[in-house]
Amino acid sequence: MNKILKFLLLSMLVLLATIASLSLRVNIMGLQKIVNRELLVERVHDFALSPDGEYIAFCNIDGLKKISLNSRKQEWLLRSLYHPQKCPIYSIKWSPDMTHIAFVSMASSQHELKVLNLATKRLRVIDRAHSFCGVTWSPNGKQLAWIKREGKTGRYRLLVGVIGKDEIHPTILYEDERIHSIGWTGDGQFLIFVRDARWDPIAGLLSSALGVIQPDGRNLKWLSPLGRFPMHGYYSIPHSGWAISPDGTTAAFGFGDFIWLCSLRNLETLLVKIHLVDRALEICWNPDGKGLLYVVSEAKAPMAPGDMRTGPPHSLYWVDKEGKKNQFILLEEKGICNLQWLKG
Repeated sequence: MNKILKFLLLSMLVLLATIASLSLRVNIMGLQKIVNRELLVERVHDFALSPDGEYIAFCNIDGLKKISLNSRKQEWLLRSLYHPQKCPIYSIKWSPDMTHIAFVSMASSQHELKVLNLATKRLRVIDRAHSFCGVTWSPNGKQLAWIKREGKTGRYRLLVGVIGKDEIHPTILYEDERIHSIGWTGDGQFLIFVRDARWDPIAGLLSSALGVIQPDGRNLKWLSPLGRFPMHGYYSIPHSGWAISPDGTTAAFGFGDFIWLCSLRNLETLLVKIHLVDRALEICWNPDGKGLLYVVSEAKAPMAPGDMRTGPPHSLYWVDKEGKKNQFILLEEKGICNLQWLKG
């Protein structure tokens, strides 16, 4: 029996890109093939699929819009008051109840984390910083967590705050030289983020890991592959190179030419290693949790020592979570990012 799954991607990794919907047919043998491709929106910079799978919020140089996937009708959410030469909005995140959208604006001298009330169009500034490296809502929609970089010190801070009617008083959960890419587990018990690769003189190895911490700042644990690795960015976790399984029980992250799986129910469990064709730039779980899509670079340009291939063209692969099947899906000349599955 065949089944059709659909996912979204952003093609062309520059200022103005294209949102495309692709239909993936899976047959009884588990083989997968793209059977349809549909252009949804052109000339965009970033997008986010709504929790109910009915809308896409996206930004371009004019501001923030949403589009219905059923009617294709577009609606302005926020018109830009600026005229920069680059898109002023990134890190778009819907609240779970779809009443608010959080995003980062970079139209001022400092980047601003903002929350837009979709009913009243009220816009609140949550925080200001040199830059932001991740934004995520708690599963109940009451809290927002984010990572920001302080301009003076260059340090990175992980913060969490209650988003209500009153003034927000964020709590600093963790601070480090370089952290990024934050997510919340589905049960709300843990926040997960990435500590970037750097040399750890005590351990004598390259230290890049997923941090798992409770929302009150307690019980910080690190998930990283066992062993010693060369001092090279190839052995680090990319910004989109990790994901939490749909059931919230497993974290997957790319490291070298492997995906590593770790149980979030028992953080002491040894990691499972899945071999890939190359370093995964982005990882996305299947809706059923039985496998993952991942993106690798096919760039042929010469690289300086210590550099990695990241540019287009990009290839999309699928691998089952046991690592027994590793299947090529498509090649995208203009690049692939922001993989998101459609419901249904």
